[in-house]
Amino acid sequence: MELILSLLFATHTPYHWEMDCERWQTRAVEILNDDNLPMSERRFLIRYLRNKVVGECEFDWTQVSQED
Repeated sequence: MELILSLLFATHTPYHWEMDCERWQTRAVEILNDDNLPMSERRFLIRYLRNKVVGECEFDWTQVSQED
């Protein structure tokens, strides 16, 4: 029984979540427009959230400046 429970918890962690491409694109634009965050933090958040998208998802990275 303990083995089954440990396997169940190992495969259903609350930290694993996904978002669709459209939602990520919307959030990326919102993050880019947030002047309360330094640009380096904005880029980090956008890349982090992109890792939560399954499959292909295009984004216009020309909006992301290299300045901080």
